[in-house]
Amino acid sequence: MTIPMVHAMGVTKSYGGVEVLRGVDIEVARGEVTCLIGPSGSGKSTLLRCINHLEKHDAGELRVDGELVGYEARDGKLYERSDKQLCSERAQIGMVFQRFNLFAHMNVLDNITVGQTKVKGISEEVAIGKARVLLERVGLSGKEKNYPSQLSGGQQQRVAIARALAMEPKLMLFDEPTSALDPELVGEVLDVMKDLARSGMTMVVVTHEMNFAREVANSVYFLDQGVIEESGDPRQVLISPSSDRLKLFLSKVL
Repeated sequence: MTIPMVHAMGVTKSYGGVEVLRGVDIEVARGEVTCLIGPSGSGKSTLLRCINHLEKHDAGELRVDGELVGYEARDGKLYERSDKQLCSERAQIGMVFQRFNLFAHMNVLDNITVGQTKVKGISEEVAIGKARVLLERVGLSGKEKNYPSQLSGGQQQRVAIARALAMEPKLMLFDEPTSALDPELVGEVLDVMKDLARSGMTMVVVTHEMNFAREVANSVYFLDQGVIEESGDPRQVLISPSSDRLKLFLSKVL
């Protein structure tokens, strides 16, 4: 059997006694795109952050590429990985945030090369060459010397995607990558993500862009109050939902 790229089984997470995730199960196959949809506060972003151990899940099992996330099993017990191990683990998982999270004091080229040179130990010459290829891929050739403040929101997000891709991840996570953008800039970011999907990149995307989910995703999970309310093929789930809660949600966002 092919091991799924992401496999969550009974994952829970609480903050201050409030359960944000209540026994979540998801499975993401290699080379496929999975979209997480649902109202604000439903646990979508928390689940995404648990997948790369930016947040520690409280219970359940979470694996990426067959390996436990954040922990290793020894003698029947779980032990949290060391900071060095966690850094190596996260380097294989690209993360694109809502607010770009670019380094404001670095130009575009440095933003994309710093992870390659500092974390992966790649030479500056190789890192620069890769960065230029990626900038061309996301439609930003010629912007190497610009600083984030000199770019539009859409351009900054495309730099963030290029920066994540420069680490050659096996999995890409997107946390509402277009929600902070002006409407006219959303399309340019979604186009880059569609190109990634066509190239076979495994992606988990938290999004309110239902058209993107319907067009690109292989599967959709609808979260509400920390549980999976409905999931399946987006052409089924988004067009003929069975859950009354999902019907209500879609009536407000479509």
